[in-house]
Amino acid sequence: MRRKQILAAGILGCCMLTVGILMTVICFWKEQKTVSAVFTEPIQLELRLLHSDEPGTREQVTGLFPGESMVWKPAVILDGTSPEACIRVRLEFGGILESSQEESKEEESERLARIQELCDGICFCDGWIDGADGYYYYQETVTPGSIVQICEQVTIPENWDNEIAEKLFTIEVSAEAIRAENRESWPYGLF
Repeated sequence: MRRKQILAAGILGCCMLTVGILMTVICFWKEQKTVSAVFTEPIQLELRLLHSDEPGTREQVTGLFPGESMVWKPAVILDGTSPEACIRVRLEFGGILESSQEESKEEESERLARIQELCDGICFCDGWIDGADGYYYYQETVTPGSIVQICEQVTIPENWDNEIAEKLFTIEVSAEAIRAENRESWPYGLF
């Protein structure tokens, strides 16, 4: 009798193992997906300040007073070997305009208001539009080898007082590009 029980348990175990294997195969079979791979040319960008002999075109500027403007000419350069592209830039603010975990809601509100005031004083070149998603989008397709200037100048807000005097703030520009034929994937249908 004991042998029959062991044999029955062994057969039951084999049946359960077989059902488990079949279920796994069926699940994997249902989960098959088709993957296509395409090799595309990379887009190569360079971001630089267009220097001239005018004062205020250096990467670091000191001695500005509220209401004063400085020449600031960052530009995106699309490499000559890149395909046609659409570009966007983002401005990040640091120094006294950088967020911190210790700031209160009131301090955060003041900081964001200062950033907005500073943004209002940035003179963007023609063709750039605020995407309201933190990016500024260039409205035209950029051809290989093109230089697209982003801004012309920055004006320090007139109402910035001694609380900000002799304090450092930074504006960091980053740029991104997408192949021109894929522009629909960027938000807002800007093109």
